[in-house]
Amino acid sequence: MRRTLAMLLVLAACSAAPAAASPAAKAPTIRLSAPTISAYGARAVLEGRLTPPARNARVRISLGGRVFTHARVGPRGGFHVTVRVRARGPYRAGFFKAVSKPVFLRIRPRLDATLVGDRMVGAPLALYAQLRPARAGTIRVDVLRSGRRTYSGSYQRHLRLKLGTSRFGDVRVRLRVVPRRGFAPAPAQVLEAKLVPPQLRYGATGPAVTELVRRLAALHYAVYDGSATTFGDAVLDSVLAFQKVQGFERDGVVGPRFWRALERPRVPRPRSASGDHIEVDKSHQVIYVVRGGEIATIIPTSTAGISGYYTPEGFFSIFRKVPGFDPSPLGTLYLPMYFTGGYAIHGNPSVPAYPASHGCVRVPMWMAGRLYSTIGYGTTVYVYS
Repeated sequence: MRRTLAMLLVLAACSAAPAAASPAAKAPTIRLSAPTISAYGARAVLEGRLTPPARNARVRISLGGRVFTHARVGPRGGFHVTVRVRARGPYRAGFFKAVSKPVFLRIRPRLDATLVGDRMVGAPLALYAQLRPARAGTIRVDVLRSGRRTYSGSYQRHLRLKLGTSRFGDVRVRLRVVPRRGFAPAPAQVLEAKLVPPQLRYGATGPAVTELVRRLAALHYAVYDGSATTFGDAVLDSVLAFQKVQGFERDGVVGPRFWRALERPRVPRPRSASGDHIEVDKSHQVIYVVRGGEIATIIPTSTAGISGYYTPEGFFSIFRKVPGFDPSPLGTLYLPMYFTGGYAIHGNPSVPAYPASHGCVRVPMWMAGRLYSTIGYGTTVYVYS
């Protein structure tokens, strides 16, 4: 009895004793990491780990304090999520009360740049560029023409820059980004445009006409106004003279073939290389003013083309000059210079691309005065086919 009572007292004492304290549960921790550098707009992988692991748990991912996606925890506590890089951060991962330290991405900004417009002389051409993100830095622009820098400038966020197209040649635009703190350098860009000549015809205007006249004059073709900007009658005369010598169709249109020929033209040679004289090339319907055995000026002409009439060939000389207008049975001649009989070199309002006279040698009215004032009596005139 006493033994039983003692055992009951021991059991009661044991049951009344406080239970041994169990070790406290470890609070979860979470960390997050990001790539060192990411390009703007590209995909980047954020990786992290939850300790202790909680398989299939959902970890929240936030940007600037706002949750924008979640990630699943793997069996060992790892997780990852792919994001489209639009901002540097701060990015955080969270699991209940556990929050990771903030991480930041070093963004390589994206510079979108393009040239808009026709690559033709005189046509509008502009540079468009935009920096993303807009606050990533400063856009630096250098414009080079024929290897020489003609413009430099700095822009914020975006730019629209008109590029001059008044001259032939290559346009090269160099762009680079001067990054702000926290942003990585962006690759420099180079945009190039070769300004090609447009197709020109009667009535065209612009700097391409001036360039056309300049090139014709450099090849010794007679031009009325070396700074002309309008394709008028005088420019047409010069164009037709070039087409005649090159053997092109005499249509007065300056197209790609014409421009190429200006770069590598057929260069005529005088039939006679002695002294100063005039040659009338009936086959090409042009006049060569020869100085010192070299062609100094090439002038369009129109010789006999009416049935029953002809332009005599051979060696002649200027024996008579009439100032102003000289009436004749076949029409009025302007500043005629007679070289045999009634045949003269004279100005005429109509100098077509084909033979059309009664036998005289027609030249444009604007050129007649120049010839008259520079060609003296006794000058040899050599006419041939």
